[in-house]
Amino acid sequence: MQRMYEAALRQNAATPHELGGLLGLPPAAADTVFERLRALNLLQPAEGRPGAYDWCTPQVAEARTLGPLRHQLQAVQDHIDAATVEFAALREVYDAAAADEQGGDPDFLLLDAADVNVMLDKAATDCESDLLTAQPGGPRPVGVLNEALARDSELLARGVRMRTIYQHSARFSPATESYAERLTRAGAEIRTLNTLFPRLIVFDHRTAFIQAGDGSAALLVRHPEVVAFMVSTFEAAWRTAIPFASAYESRRQKLIVSDMQRAIARLLLREDKDAAIARHLGISERTCRQHIAKLMAQLGARNRTHLGFLLATEMSLPREPVG
Repeated sequence: MQRMYEAALRQNAATPHELGGLLGLPPAAADTVFERLRALNLLQPAEGRPGAYDWCTPQVAEARTLGPLRHQLQAVQDHIDAATVEFAALREVYDAAAADEQGGDPDFLLLDAADVNVMLDKAATDCESDLLTAQPGGPRPVGVLNEALARDSELLARGVRMRTIYQHSARFSPATESYAERLTRAGAEIRTLNTLFPRLIVFDHRTAFIQAGDGSAALLVRHPEVVAFMVSTFEAAWRTAIPFASAYESRRQKLIVSDMQRAIARLLLREDKDAAIARHLGISERTCRQHIAKLMAQLGARNRTHLGFLLATEMSLPREPVG
């Protein structure tokens, strides 16, 4: 673009074809550069020569180009300021009505599934220093990870400290592993546990989101004491969680696999359904059964009942009732 503008400065007036020829540019490339100079008002139609253009000084071109945009930006900012004041007043009306008629509390807001991402994006935009997330359920869907990557990267670029806890099974998902490694390089801290409490997101120790209903809805929480309790729960889990390593390192060290098998052993003492155990650990039933088979082989158990007896003896724990 600079070369074409320089060529235009040496000409009284020139057509796009002539400017492209002076620079030896293919027609398509010359047209692209020319249109950009026109959009910036650095080239103006020449008088007395149709199809030709003359140069314009950068100062005048800048005023022509940016002046209207600055006016539009100011108009948008004025609109934002006015709407912010109006929403603040209307929020007071809503909070009062909710408290009087429904016993509602402005520190708690139940969000429908369609509104969750809108409020999450707003909280992420407002976040200044700290983000805590607990993501149970094992590997996360690729689409969800792709959507989160841009938002999370932007937060890290702004200097926000980000800490995330997954379940161990997430380590064996290539998509989740790739996402975690990219964020870790950008400054995020990621750890895993064998079992984890329901999904939790806390921004700046002030605003929290927890899942509600069937999991697609969410409860937005701003009550200071409740948020503080959620943060302390997260911190307790964080202290016992294992820093995220690559799936290769996890398998090589057998650290995660042995931790998952210990969790399965504990769950077997109070739960006899593979589906329930798998759900606790965020793994498939097939994987759960494979781990149970390895435990039986290691302890020499003849069947599941015998395995339970051996585990109770091995772990020095009384057998808890199923249910």
